Amino acid sequence: MSRQYYQRGNLVEAEELDDVVAVKVETDGVRAAVDAEAELGTSARGAMRDAGIDDETAAAFARAHWVFVRPNRQTRAAVDVGEEISGAEAAGKVIRQPSGRIGIATDALNVQLQPSLSEEEAEREIEAAGLTVVNKLGFATNLYEVRARAAEDALAASVELHDNDRFIFAEPSFIEHVPTRLQPSDPEYPKQWQWNNTGTNGGKPRADVHIENAWDHTLGDGIRVAVIDNGFDVQHQDLASGLDPSSGFYSSGVVGVTFTQSTAGMPDEDHGTFCAGMVGARHNGSGGVGAAPECELMLVACLGDQVGTQTTLARAVAYAAKPSTEPGTGAQQGADILVSSLGPNGAEWDLTSTLKLALEFAAVNGRQGKGLPIFWAASNGRNVDIMLDEVVSHPDVIAVVRSNNKDREDNAARGPEVELIAPGVDVVSATSGGGFGPSTGTSFAAPCAAGCAALALAANPDLTRDQLREIMHQSADKIGGPGVVYDGNGHNDDYGFGRVNAAQAIALAQLVAGRMAPAARAGQRTR
Repeated sequence: MSRQYYQRGNLVEAEELDDVVAVKVETDGVRAAVDAEAELGTSARGAMRDAGIDDETAAAFARAHWVFVRPNRQTRAAVDVGEEISGAEAAGKVIRQPSGRIGIATDALNVQLQPSLSEEEAEREIEAAGLTVVNKLGFATNLYEVRARAAEDALAASVELHDNDRFIFAEPSFIEHVPTRLQPSDPEYPKQWQWNNTGTNGGKPRADVHIENAWDHTLGDGIRVAVIDNGFDVQHQDLASGLDPSSGFYSSGVVGVTFTQSTAGMPDEDHGTFCAGMVGARHNGSGGVGAAPECELMLVACLGDQVGTQTTLARAVAYAAKPSTEPGTGAQQGADILVSSLGPNGAEWDLTSTLKLALEFAAVNGRQGKGLPIFWAASNGRNVDIMLDEVVSHPDVIAVVRSNNKDREDNAARGPEVELIAPGVDVVSATSGGGFGPSTGTSFAAPCAAGCAALALAANPDLTRDQLREIMHQSADKIGGPGVVYDGNGHNDDYGFGRVNAAQAIALAQLVAGRMAPAARAGQRTR
């Protein structure tokens, strides 16, 4: 069945799998998925395979307790009119987006109303439109999570509200699979060549980020790096002493998605642990070390099952920039740098208006107005078009791809929005359970680059986001084999502006600091 909705002002044509519905079963440990399927209808696993749903996506939804069924009459009737289903936490329709990605549409959507309206006026308009407020989002004016009471579902509400001039947008909040950008590999390289490549194991000497010379100047003290992922081993001996008290996690419940500012109860995921270790594993004489081993690690866990909405991811981005966007968290300072390695490896990822607002809020308002640098891992897909990933290719995001120990790009997205390349093949970092080991992915190139940027920022904390971004571009090494050409702006679609060079980034940051100092002294004389 053809369906329509609006996203970022554009009418989207999508397909509803009209013979399949999705139901999230209660997680009391008693009801098995097969029992739920039998009560709700019959298994739709065959239909989902026919629709092109890969095993990884199917397994992720199953871990999050979603079952897909060909509904019986009672289940279909309940889903169609939005009634509760006995023994279920939620239910929705299965939508195949133009990119081929699957989302579950419930009655949940995000809306933003005109900024000229007061909060009271905005909420009266929401009520008049047949919507119920679930949560007011603090990173943009009159931005709300709502539920559609009167409309058939969130897609229908999106279309109905499009011509209401009091609303800037109304977009469905799809529940989707947001995996980690990881491609596992055999443990072939036991050493952290990314920091010091001596040429062993077939590598090219000095095909690393030149960090040992950088550590002569700083280890990242005083810089707070936010890592957004699914979870972290907060007990790991190489992470625990570096945790910032603003670390926390999002969790789903009957009242929606809530945020807890604490590491107690933090979900533990190996991918997030590895990323955090690349940034800031402690220099403590055991295990390995991160790029900025004295930085503060602000670990933010969201989408714990790799299934959820971009709204939760948007809240995490906004929180990293300004913690007070989450009610009850106080006025702590946000992060100085943000890095995330979440996203589909197939590259095609639509950006919702809500996540777009969060990225722009963080980029402009982070670091008390200096701007928050946002590093994100590009897709691992070989030579896929980075522009198909609207999150990573957003102008406020620094997209990072991966290099191997020979200083060559390795199976990643390409295009004009690739900005940096950094080691990400068989690199070694912290693993859940207290260990260290190798793994491969752009997932790990991004925190490598972000940790190096933290060193440059520690050398000159007065840098703005744009200044730091330019320094990372200018300091990068132009690598690649014969035939690799950088354009007049110093850019190559596979390598960006080059492989990260931490030592050179610090040198440029200090040079900028020297240029800034006379202006600051002149300002002091005039006061």
